[in-house]
Amino acid sequence: MRIAILSTYPPRACGIGTFAFDVRAALLEVEDVEDVSPLAVVDESRTPQRPEILRVVAQGSRGDYLRAARMLGRTDVDVVLLQHEYGIFGGRDGEYVLSFARELAQPLVVTLHTVLSAPTEHQLSVLSALCDEAERVIVLTETARRLLTELGACEAEKIRVVPHGAPLELGTRRLQQERGRRAQYVAPVRGGYEHIKSRFLLSTFGLISPGKGLETMIEALPGLVERHPEVLYLIAGRTHPQVARRAGEEYRLMLERRVVDLGVGDHVEFDDRFLSVDELADLLAATDVFVTPYRSREQIASGALTFAIAAGCAAVSTPYWYAEDMLASGAGKLVPFDDPAALTEAVCEFLEQPGTLAAARAEARRIGSELAWPSVAESTAAVLLEATEAAPRRTSIPDVELDLAETRTDHLLSLVDDCGIVQHAHGAIPNRQSGYCVDDVARLLVVALELEQRTGDRAWVPVLYRSLAFLCDAADGAGGRGMRNFMSYDRRWLDEPHVGDHVGRTIWALGDILSTAWVPAAVGPSRRLLAELVGSLQLELSLRTAAYAILGLARLDKDRLDTPAGALLERCVTQLEAAHDASFVEGWHWFEERLTYDNARIPQALIVGGAALGREPAVAAGLDSLAWLGDECGLADGVLRLPGHLGRRRSEPAPGGGDEQPLDASAFVEAELAAFAVTHDAEHGARAQRAFEWFLGRNRLGLPLYDFATGGCSDGLGEDALNANEGAESTLAFHRAQHVLEAAGLPRVLRSGVIRPGVVA
Repeated sequence: MRIAILSTYPPRACGIGTFAFDVRAALLEVEDVEDVSPLAVVDESRTPQRPEILRVVAQGSRGDYLRAARMLGRTDVDVVLLQHEYGIFGGRDGEYVLSFARELAQPLVVTLHTVLSAPTEHQLSVLSALCDEAERVIVLTETARRLLTELGACEAEKIRVVPHGAPLELGTRRLQQERGRRAQYVAPVRGGYEHIKSRFLLSTFGLISPGKGLETMIEALPGLVERHPEVLYLIAGRTHPQVARRAGEEYRLMLERRVVDLGVGDHVEFDDRFLSVDELADLLAATDVFVTPYRSREQIASGALTFAIAAGCAAVSTPYWYAEDMLASGAGKLVPFDDPAALTEAVCEFLEQPGTLAAARAEARRIGSELAWPSVAESTAAVLLEATEAAPRRTSIPDVELDLAETRTDHLLSLVDDCGIVQHAHGAIPNRQSGYCVDDVARLLVVALELEQRTGDRAWVPVLYRSLAFLCDAADGAGGRGMRNFMSYDRRWLDEPHVGDHVGRTIWALGDILSTAWVPAAVGPSRRLLAELVGSLQLELSLRTAAYAILGLARLDKDRLDTPAGALLERCVTQLEAAHDASFVEGWHWFEERLTYDNARIPQALIVGGAALGREPAVAAGLDSLAWLGDECGLADGVLRLPGHLGRRRSEPAPGGGDEQPLDASAFVEAELAAFAVTHDAEHGARAQRAFEWFLGRNRLGLPLYDFATGGCSDGLGEDALNANEGAESTLAFHRAQHVLEAAGLPRVLRSGVIRPGVVA
């Protein structure tokens, strides 16, 4: 049996990754398992990976999940084991993993590391969809099985209970040290390892985050130390990478300050490392009582507590689900959540009653003997074999579309400076004399946000902040008259504040920022600027300004859409509906007397705005006009031909005069994806793909506008050649189109016009 595992994986500091590494090593020792190939989900794509990794999947790139599944379809892998936890996959509640599961040819087995007793509606839908795709679902405890069936997230006959495994050396390390083995753990205290062994050692290890409740144990120490001065509490582990990314070391520093304030500095040690199994084995061999003062009942698994029990440690824990299961037979004590006094008493009871401590350790050793990886791996392999026998391999549909697996951002970065993004370029060389404009900086704000989320590259965060600063400056002093738009390279505004497309595009960008809200520093300024701009849009707007505003405001939920913004959204949707109805004639299903630029944004705005407001006639008008526009531009025939920059009047034949522009192709990609999201009609997914392929050479000249050498994008497709300008507008249009197409995660079966039962976007 040949197995693939999709999971986080070392060197990424992650408990799920450690689990995947261990289960792989154990499965390789099982008879009839020929190979186990990891596919690593990464949040830092540039990090060097271990040689056994078959493929990396960028956490924030939905397209990577699809490509990984398709790659597996070309291998002789028999079954795929997926380690699931909401936070390790991209998208809302890790929904990108569904694209992998739906595209997979092999049978799928899912190990659930999180089963919430009261998930949100969306969390439950993601979990249920993943379980539907799986042939078998592994949970780690009977409690997890019960919760999963009570939620109705998985058919009961699919579920198998296989306990969390633990390395063999954890259970043998104390004895090995007694026989002379030298400890590998380098203790962060004067006197080293022998010093911590001489104290009554409490320990906690794992990635540090506020949910671990470590401050509660620190609060318990003064009373504990007063009765037992020999106590030492050792906290081992790095700050969780996702916490560090958003809040730095704030939580750890709070813990350290609290230690000082309570006067227990001689009784607490921090070891800011992600420890190897050898180091953990030594630490747990020296540990008298292991502590998990977690703050949430919802934790259904804990590698840290599993390892401690396997090492024969007595435990004191709060009553989260997994601790209740593991400590029920006497391997430790449970105390209420957020109760320092109860922690003090529980530890003191172990200290003052040696027989109680010995009994708890003995029970931990008994339980731990059943958690060794060899036996757990045998059970896991049996479930994997069961899945392969239950489900035939699905036949992959051949790839027929152009697929750009990776894009370069070199040119985009060359256009960006400490002010904004330069408008134009001589080929790939920025033309500084062209200066900056709000339109391009608003587009940059959205793309920088997407790039940071997709790649984890922190270089895009300052670009995002500088872009927001540029937009705020453009509105500063406008007095409700809109925004300035053009700035020279020497940082002088060249126009007066006014209302135009640039204001609508800024509202669109702010909607994207506020709908994600992962950048706390950007939320306040974005809200203030949005309120100011909404107030400036009181008069009749151009159709495109209204459309851009809709695209931003429709992204916001009720908590972020105040009364003026909600009224503007309603008014703009009504305006577009009226324009559609007024200009509709046989053979011309359009809003105006001519096609100009960024045309597909108008039907896109009706589709998303109508969907956000629950106005079905608006959605229908958007779908009708988009279908007409796509047919006029050749999408039904497979090759996009856009109206030129000179436009096309109603009386003129298609396509119109002038250069075809990337802005219009990008608009088609997003509009068709918006249509797909509300209709689930496979043809919209196919059209979105065809529109994107215009950038890659599927156009009337057969020339790619995307520059594979620089990562830039030509400004237009002329009569017989490309425009040499790889400027901001065109390059950002390409990146935006590529990002949204990847984020949609269209399976091949949908692009090919065949819908597998139960599959939606």
